[in-house]
Amino acid sequence: MSSGISRRNILRTIGIGTALAATGVSLTGCSSTSGPTSLGNQGKDLAPWPTFTPHPVAPAPDLPASDKGVQPGYLTYPKKLTQSVADKPGDGSKVTVWTITWGAPPKPKQKHQLWQALNRALGVDLDLVVVPAGESAQKFATLVAGGSLPDIMCVSANLPNSTELIAAKCQDLTEFLSGDAVKKYPNLAAIPTYAWQASSRIGGRIYRVPVERPRIGHSLYANQERLKQAGIWVPETGGITVDDFTKGLRQISGRRKWAMGAAGAGAFGFNTIVPAFGAPNQWYLKDGRFHTSIETDEFKAGVEQLAAWQKAGVFRPDPLSHDATLMTDFQTGITATVSNSAVTFGSNALAIRDGFTLETVRPFKPSNGAKPGHWFFPGADYQTVLKKAPKARIELLLRVLDFMAAPFGTKEYELINYGVEGTHFTRAADGSPTATQLFLDGDNKDTLGVGFMCSPQTPLFLPASVPGGADMVKRRHAFETEIVAAGSADPSVGLLSRTWNAKLNELQVLKEDAIKAIVMGRKPLSSWDAMVKQWKAAGGDKAADEFSAEYAAAQKA
Repeated sequence: MSSGISRRNILRTIGIGTALAATGVSLTGCSSTSGPTSLGNQGKDLAPWPTFTPHPVAPAPDLPASDKGVQPGYLTYPKKLTQSVADKPGDGSKVTVWTITWGAPPKPKQKHQLWQALNRALGVDLDLVVVPAGESAQKFATLVAGGSLPDIMCVSANLPNSTELIAAKCQDLTEFLSGDAVKKYPNLAAIPTYAWQASSRIGGRIYRVPVERPRIGHSLYANQERLKQAGIWVPETGGITVDDFTKGLRQISGRRKWAMGAAGAGAFGFNTIVPAFGAPNQWYLKDGRFHTSIETDEFKAGVEQLAAWQKAGVFRPDPLSHDATLMTDFQTGITATVSNSAVTFGSNALAIRDGFTLETVRPFKPSNGAKPGHWFFPGADYQTVLKKAPKARIELLLRVLDFMAAPFGTKEYELINYGVEGTHFTRAADGSPTATQLFLDGDNKDTLGVGFMCSPQTPLFLPASVPGGADMVKRRHAFETEIVAAGSADPSVGLLSRTWNAKLNELQVLKEDAIKAIVMGRKPLSSWDAMVKQWKAAGGDKAADEFSAEYAAAQKA
């Protein structure tokens, strides 16, 4: 059939030069009609999202989840684990996987005991290619150029033009997962709908299986004792003015300790501060049209506040050179607060233990009179796609992903996340796992990257090795329950813009470089408007038009 996608265009747009493109695989013959919206959903029949179905054997949480994104909370480890997968998923065949890690690469399979244990439980031979997350875009381009795709691939929302590749060479999963069809895979059916929506349809069809992440998103973690000492611990949204909060931050900073952690990545944690000034989450809708939040006075007010804090000395000196130590600086008390994602709640608690009381700062009352807000995360920043294959093979691969999505309180979840009892963990008096040195030294799922193959809804749980862990879970759950009332979603989630997919990284760098330049005093606040104009001309306006068209089509569906 004819195609609007050429091999050369795909390879060029994901970062491969002409020389590599000449050796690449043909990607023609599998897309829809040509044109800028050929892979979008405008004018298409939209496949229903998988029917959300709570797992019938998973233990009920002590603190309930909500469809708005509050995580399920567990105060104790389940006394009796359930089996979420009735039969071994595999048939003994090799399953090739391309995935990522944010840590060290794994040991070879013959030396990695968790890798071997997973193979036995799955009934397949996982052939894992694990690449550092920071190198994933470049290495993915090389993978495509090589011409032989693995069975299972982890793709990021930030991977330029991955949509073209997926539409051309990956399996359309609609018949397997749309609507009630997903119930054949009960762990996949228990993934919240918001995670599927964050993965977006392509041409109205379902291609991607989400790697769920908490919808609560980024927040400002805090050392409660230090904020209390400064009189600025107020567990209520809008309960303290930004001026009073700033006075406390200045009081905290000194004697080689600072109030706020900062790093180059994330540009001073702007996505936790700017929302407090009422800025929309990435985009906002007006008369059915998309507009960027960076053009609003509220966003600029947030950037101005960050610059004021830098001038006041609440960030450590040379703040943009501490990416590697950002979290350990917070966990060891060098900084009193740090902006980070919801998935780091557990790792923070485990690292801090009884060093101080871990808490979450509520948005302050801003100086511009706006209602303080909070930005929701889409619900999935990574997804899994499958190479095209016969139906029986696709069903096997989906059974493997279903196993990896086993929920908390199941035997499969324990194996994936904690390993083998007696090898990777021992049990505390309450039954919760305590990691052995083998696990801590890297024989775990993080080095394998299997958490980026698929995952269940992330639970709030802390093992007995964390003093006061149950109370900490209660406090975090209370924060999430409260903050959803102030939270706002990105209206582009679930919509597809080919321009945004191609230009996202470029536009993100443009925005964050401008934030860093203004906060560090290298440019005045007045330079922001020129950056916004440049951002819009570089693809922002075109992406807004495409999102507007997609949104209009979705409203008619």
